[in-house]
Amino acid sequence: MQPREYDNELTYLTHQQSDDVEGFHQAYEEAVESVEASLGESHPLRIDGEAVETGDSFTVTDPGDQTVEIGEFAAGGEQEVEAAVSAAKAASPDWEALDVESRVEIFQDAADIMRDRKYELAAALSLENGKNRTEAMADVDEAIDFLDFYSSEFERSNGYEFDTGEPTPGQHTTNLLRPYGVFAVISPFNFPMALFVGMSAGAMVTGNTVVAKPASTTPLVAQKYASILEEAGLPDGVLNVVMGGGSDVGQPLVEHEDVSGVAFTGSREVGLHIQETFMELGKRGPVIAELGGKNPVIVSDTADIDEAVEGVKNGAFSFSGQKCSATSRVYVYEDVIDEFTDKLVAETEELTAGPATDRDTFISPLINDSALEHYQEITEQARADGSVLTGGEVITEGDLADGRFVEPTVVTDIPHEHDLAREEHFLPFVTIHPVSDLEEGIEKSNDSEYGLCAGLFSTDEDEIDQWFDEVESGMCYVNRNQSATTGALVQAQPFGGWKFSGTTGKFAGGYWYLQQFMREQSRTRVE
Repeated sequence: MQPREYDNELTYLTHQQSDDVEGFHQAYEEAVESVEASLGESHPLRIDGEAVETGDSFTVTDPGDQTVEIGEFAAGGEQEVEAAVSAAKAASPDWEALDVESRVEIFQDAADIMRDRKYELAAALSLENGKNRTEAMADVDEAIDFLDFYSSEFERSNGYEFDTGEPTPGQHTTNLLRPYGVFAVISPFNFPMALFVGMSAGAMVTGNTVVAKPASTTPLVAQKYASILEEAGLPDGVLNVVMGGGSDVGQPLVEHEDVSGVAFTGSREVGLHIQETFMELGKRGPVIAELGGKNPVIVSDTADIDEAVEGVKNGAFSFSGQKCSATSRVYVYEDVIDEFTDKLVAETEELTAGPATDRDTFISPLINDSALEHYQEITEQARADGSVLTGGEVITEGDLADGRFVEPTVVTDIPHEHDLAREEHFLPFVTIHPVSDLEEGIEKSNDSEYGLCAGLFSTDEDEIDQWFDEVESGMCYVNRNQSATTGALVQAQPFGGWKFSGTTGKFAGGYWYLQQFMREQSRTRVE
């Protein structure tokens, strides 16, 4: 089979370039009607190819309108984790033995099925986690990208097996990478399709079997992906989906003696706890984790201020800041800070909050009550210790009263050392700080335990070169008005971070990601 060419799936951009934006909107809106007609159904666990009901369940509602029920989902526990891990372990030998082409073909077929169903998936995602239509489609596009890129890379490398010849007469040697066995995949709510698909596909295409726990707020799209893989021919037991809470499912899954590795995206606290658990249990497999960010942007006095404002606004407030890559602190040269701040406040106040499925919506609802409470806490603290220039309020009246909507918030007069400028909030909240020059901006940007994303707006080539060389960040963007720190594309912009933003230094969607799910073996045969 000839490896197929890899290209990013850019649905909305493609419609723009072909002057068919209205076609995009019409297809999405038709899909929303179709998905809405099926909301409220019950969804079982998926273990060893079978639907598994449990004695417990939980209800998921639309965060933009909590009166709308997305569905009822079976909740697992230790018993279901045990069954899922056993199924994955039993499926492991045959799955590893499957030839590279046959394994890759399953994921390429899954990518094709997702293309055919992309509007349905985007509509379900909007309703389940509150992303507006363009961001929901970008989430689905990224999932397709992961399937295509990982498949093409695994095939291009011949499954990471190399004939290393005869180093001495009569000895024939082979070097290869082999899967660890059973992987736990624990995915977050904010990219419920891209990250669930990306982490699980990375584990499976390399020959591991998987027990996956989607976020409890976004299990519907995980169910849809599992159905797509089943349609694509994935053998029973290779992917098992156990829904439920972290203590009921996540912890026993991580602790299970037959789980050899974990792929996780989420909070630093939880990710480090998983890593510590593996160490305490003496496990030797990998914990492949992405653990958040506190992403800085520097705005130079040579910057195009309008471009910088656009980039910061989009980076800080798209999906209401519920991204580990969100712009959260901005260091602006003193002689342009007033202009930048005034324009950012004005632009922010023009942003539209609304239902995810409305065409004009920019500001999304918050995912749960905990996020809403945290927003209230930090905005109250910002008023006490700094200046809230716009935002800071929960929207409790009008058409949005049944959702968790809040105002995007711009804050000044907060010291660089303050917790508001140092802790990740996962909310539409950005702080602005004056700096005298690039050196101070870089020093303060790097003065963080995180190192995920960073941005710079400058037209000075020397500044740009110095910033690239000195900033401590895994992902670096210069003069990117579409978003100062968010929106990475698979293969072109691998996603990951330094410091406490990740555990491996190898990034999702990049050329060194898949090897993390495998371990090396050297084979020598004397003939």
